[in-house]
Amino acid sequence: MVKRKGGSVGGSKAKKARETQIVKNEEGPDRSPAGESPKKPLLKKPPAFSPDSKGRRFWLIKSEPLTRLDDKTGEDVAFPLSEFAKVEREPWDGVRNYEARNNLLSMAVNDICLFYHSNCPKPGIVGIARVVQEAFPDESQFDPKSNHFDPKSKREEPKWWCPAVKFVGRLRHKVAAADLKIDSRFTDLALNKRGRLSVTPVSESHFKLILEISKEGDIEDDIDCEISRKYIVDEI
Repeated sequence: MVKRKGGSVGGSKAKKARETQIVKNEEGPDRSPAGESPKKPLLKKPPAFSPDSKGRRFWLIKSEPLTRLDDKTGEDVAFPLSEFAKVEREPWDGVRNYEARNNLLSMAVNDICLFYHSNCPKPGIVGIARVVQEAFPDESQFDPKSNHFDPKSKREEPKWWCPAVKFVGRLRHKVAAADLKIDSRFTDLALNKRGRLSVTPVSESHFKLILEISKEGDIEDDIDCEISRKYIVDEI
């Protein structure tokens, strides 16, 4: 499932709700009505890759850059890199696939995420994000008005969790998924093997290769959205 940002574009009320969600969880896990900390799902497998010398793991997260109205709420689900750059931090909510959720649960503070534009004419990696808060309960699962509402999820044992991520920068140009698909160096890249998954692990070597590729060629000013060159990052 692709990450959707319903209400985040131009929706000040929705944005305020997300900010409240993060602030509420900064001091510790949200509380159930009984006053107990919610129970996190147990992960049966460790993260796919070991951390680098700085203790960071690498991931890829997908978001839709182009306008598309949610079939339930009627809100625009688009969340391009240019909008991400405008917010201080963002809960990566709305994921409703167990494998992707487990990857979110495995994220630690300071892990690095490749920001990927999906569901567009030329999908690909356009930016970098950093994990700034480990996973906490995704509030959208408890909201009957949300397209991500899950009536089977309970406050004391939530099924769906989300970390908070922060914008770091943009790449010089989009690293297209189609190019990674035919590059023999990326045969084992999870994006190529599990293309429909919205959150995937990335090895340190693949992350470095993608950064190197992003430094080749001309700068693209339009990467599905207009975002200033001042945000370009070449090293992390």
